[in-house]
Amino acid sequence: MVILGQLKRNIHIFLKLLIRTVNKDWGKFNPSRFSTHYFSVPELGKLLQYNVFNAEFYGAFSTLPNGLKEEAIATIKRIAVTLHLIPKTMKGKEFLKRIFFGKLIPLPPEITDGMADYTPPVPIPDDSPNYKYKVIYAVARL
Repeated sequence: MVILGQLKRNIHIFLKLLIRTVNKDWGKFNPSRFSTHYFSVPELGKLLQYNVFNAEFYGAFSTLPNGLKEEAIATIKRIAVTLHLIPKTMKGKEFLKRIFFGKLIPLPPEITDGMADYTPPVPIPDDSPNYKYKVIYAVARL
């Protein structure tokens, strides 16, 4: 990727490069129609290594369902993703979320301490696909 080469030339400005991405290996992953490519953990690791970055990988937001209701919703979503039934518009997605999750809570203008539980990201290996987390973080250094 061109941007990694540019970052490498200007890395003296940065202490660390942090990349956050959805985990394309998550079973319920639904790609955006506006994105052209998603990286697995090994693919991102190889890309960073090719550009002379040392990276540590972390996973966040467990894919394990939390109860019977969540398992049922996850199964329905997996079927909808497979059959390409997920709406393309945010309005359509918002409608489905209201059906499955109830009233949506708007995000406040600022995030404050204590407004949600914090679960720190978990270190994960970079040499195999990860199916346990929805979000992948890479912390890269030259």
